[in-house]
Amino acid sequence: MPHNSPITCVDYHPASDLTVSGSYDGTVIGWNDDGSQRWSTEFDDLVNDVRISPSGTQVAVAAADRFAFILDAETGHRVELFGPHGDDVNAVRWSPDGNRLACVMDHLDTAIRIWERHAAGWVVRVLRGHESGIFAVAFDPSGTRLATVAEDSTARIWDIESGAQLHVLQHPGDPEALDWSPDGTVIVTGCDDGVARVWDADTGEMLRELHDAGAAVRFIRFETTGSRALVGAYDATMRVYDCSTWAVTETLSAPFQWERTGSFTRHGIVVGSFGAAPLEHSSRAQRNLQLTFGINTIAVTQSHLLVGRDDGRVVDVLRGNIVARHDTIVNTVAVSPDGRVVASGDYRGCVKLTPFADAVDSPVATRAADGGPINSLVWHPSGEMFFSGGYDGAIRTWSRSGTCTSTVAAHHGPIKSLAWSSAANLLVAGSSDGSVSGWRDGLERWRSDAEGLVLVNAVACADEAGTIITASRDLQVRIWDAASGALLDTLPAGHLKSVKAVAVSADGTTIITGSYDGTAIIWRRSMSGWSWQVLRLHAKPGVPAVALGNGNLFTAGWNGTVGCWSLDGDLTANYNATLIH
Repeated sequence: MPHNSPITCVDYHPASDLTVSGSYDGTVIGWNDDGSQRWSTEFDDLVNDVRISPSGTQVAVAAADRFAFILDAETGHRVELFGPHGDDVNAVRWSPDGNRLACVMDHLDTAIRIWERHAAGWVVRVLRGHESGIFAVAFDPSGTRLATVAEDSTARIWDIESGAQLHVLQHPGDPEALDWSPDGTVIVTGCDDGVARVWDADTGEMLRELHDAGAAVRFIRFETTGSRALVGAYDATMRVYDCSTWAVTETLSAPFQWERTGSFTRHGIVVGSFGAAPLEHSSRAQRNLQLTFGINTIAVTQSHLLVGRDDGRVVDVLRGNIVARHDTIVNTVAVSPDGRVVASGDYRGCVKLTPFADAVDSPVATRAADGGPINSLVWHPSGEMFFSGGYDGAIRTWSRSGTCTSTVAAHHGPIKSLAWSSAANLLVAGSSDGSVSGWRDGLERWRSDAEGLVLVNAVACADEAGTIITASRDLQVRIWDAASGALLDTLPAGHLKSVKAVAVSADGTTIITGSYDGTAIIWRRSMSGWSWQVLRLHAKPGVPAVALGNGNLFTAGWNGTVGCWSLDGDLTANYNATLIH
């Protein structure tokens, strides 16, 4: 069976023609050259990275359960375990001789750990210097230097033996991707400002900027000869660069997202997508194209249940039809107050407005916004305009006809979620910069943060109570005063991983949250305080969207399922949104 959730990582080894892929579903699969599966190994949590050793005999795995693993490349059996580390392991990389394995972690563990193979076993070496989570790591061809990129807006080059930082490469945003050229002369970094940068590895001098993507660059991989580089970005496109001229020689696009991973093979290029299996581009037919469609967002009306899928479709689950079509992943869906227009936004920064009367794909308007992916849309109560929050941290105001009428630079990091507070008559924004802000008429009315607040994933407003609820990566659910932004309360930690989604009743007494830990939680307030009930339905990798409406609770899984629950927490319906085509 192929993966049943988005693929996060792919690697290829030419000697054995082995392709290895890892997924949000917690599995690593080894693929033979003919596209058949050699083996499949399951893990307790999401798989963030896979790397085949230089010899081709072992596979390193970075998992979100704070462990790194080594598998036998022929059988997939586990042969080594490293950890637990202080947070999710984001990336692993072998040294050229295969005797070292570098592991880098998320924001709670900013150290670089290099596991070294000795006759008596593995010994760990630790490098420190980054101030936030580390996204990627790479050895130089000699194995004496290491390069890393992190959420502190820097790339760093390290001397492994001494632990000294040789160069600190500053970026205007957070670099998220990295690779070292096979000849050791240059490093290429990819940043969330949409630019890939080429650096002199010896001097730390920036040699050039590559502006072709225009959206956050999430993946970089050199060909083993060093003549080409593969660069993936949030615009759902992979670009192949000629490393002698740094000109784009080939582009790969598809109606689903694959910015995170890819590799050169002897046959062509293999990419991992938000589908179910790797897809190879070559002179041969494209193969292993078996897709599942994860859900990223929910919108509920009196008679409709809309979800936005990885394949670019906005689907009405209750009626079983497609409402709108995008060219890439749908991040957000919002229905106008009069119920006549569906607004949807995607990873390419496109906003689509679709009339809801006949629920057919005949858009009123399709508009592109500067600034990368559209993470959130919300309507003004008048229904005459709506707002978008983007990856560039800007809030944009749109007319009902689809014209962008204003842009406000609201946050230093991507805006993850927007909500309208009727109680305070303002727009609320939550950002990955760790703050929440309130806006009226394009002016900031307040900005708030809290101790330990890291990356606000979602915001929701309880209008009768006059409060705002936030869900964040630090596992906390917080309650704020809508008028002033003052922190009122923090709920007991209920989730084991980042809290991805939140919805709240108008009176503020019922909250539902969804998390990367695969659970949803109903929080209920009484005179004695808060109690909670855990809802378990969805498979890995988690619950990215929740909603309250029509006296029910709704939860969505990245595996394409939607659960309908009573307010008492009883499951009343379970829909498979992947079956609607």
